[in-house]
Amino acid sequence: MTESDAQAWRRLADLAVEPNMFLDPRFLIPSRARPEADGLQIVVVEEGGQWLAALAVTTKEVANGALMRAATTGGPFMTPHADRHHPLVRRGYVVAALTALLRGMTSVGLPGLIQLQRFPAEGPLAEALAETVEQTSMLVHERRREVTAFAHRSSVTLPHADATPAPAAGLVLATSHLSKSGRKQTGRSVRGLERATGGPLEVRDRSADPDVDEEFLDLQVSGWKGDHEQGGAALRLDPRHEQWFREVASRFRRTGDLLVTELTGGGKTLFLGYVLRSGGACFGFLDAYAQDHARHSPGTIGRNVELTQVFRATDAPFYDPAFDARYAAAARTYPDRRTQVDLLIATRGLTARTVLRAAPLARRWRSTGARRHTPGIGVVLT
Repeated sequence: MTESDAQAWRRLADLAVEPNMFLDPRFLIPSRARPEADGLQIVVVEEGGQWLAALAVTTKEVANGALMRAATTGGPFMTPHADRHHPLVRRGYVVAALTALLRGMTSVGLPGLIQLQRFPAEGPLAEALAETVEQTSMLVHERRREVTAFAHRSSVTLPHADATPAPAAGLVLATSHLSKSGRKQTGRSVRGLERATGGPLEVRDRSADPDVDEEFLDLQVSGWKGDHEQGGAALRLDPRHEQWFREVASRFRRTGDLLVTELTGGGKTLFLGYVLRSGGACFGFLDAYAQDHARHSPGTIGRNVELTQVFRATDAPFYDPAFDARYAAAARTYPDRRTQVDLLIATRGLTARTVLRAAPLARRWRSTGARRHTPGIGVVLT
């Protein structure tokens, strides 16, 4: 990965028809510090030095003992650490670039069977895939779908929307999208936290302060994630994971695309949340809360504060908190939902097509409203 590669990759991320922070070079290049990223490859459609599409893949067996292998957007790194896997595809080239990306996999030594995880079920990428499949011999099997939390700017009513967030300010929450019971519960939690900490809740923007990274690591390891017996997912427990976090935060901070929100009460940090911006949109990265006050839901209140800060401090059209479908309670903080699908695609080769036809309910991917095919372009895949 040369410096010119990284710059072309960053331009693609900025111009992607569907932004995806988890395929932004500022997120993925630092992953080289993590051993589970071994085998991760970036497949690129390029023309005249411009990156038109990019997808992160690893390869795996289709099933235990199977001779057929598949390229997957999952894998040891992407599955646990990247909540969105869809490719970056440049605006204006969507159908042609996506077609070249999928059909070109075999030309660079990758399998003709591709597993696209967490692919948007609707929108410009879904429409482009439908058109690609309609005009080629590809076969697509939908393996599963899930509904995830999402927040469009138009769905969030901001209190004092004309005010610019100060570095430190009193509590401001966007609650109009919550149910009546949700608003009542939010009020009870806020009052409970104020009683427990002995002071009013305050919000601070720590985005430009690199010292907050150390505080976040300390807060995260102080909770259940710092306990090996409960999973031990705290970054502090592995120097390579900590290095990756610090580098990701540093890269986004340097470009002004890091938003760090702190919620305090009585001088005590109750919540720290990291949001990263890519392609103009905002995505949840990591957060941690004071577990000793868990009965008053500091994580839920903190995420509501974070949601409010995203739309007060940026002009992002949407905020994707990147919550897995398992976290139903946390998802209620956000006003919208988005459906994602896992797809298995046979792009080329008899074996790939045979494997896909053997899958239950195998079918062609179709969608109404597919757009006119974009003229072909010359491509190089790397």
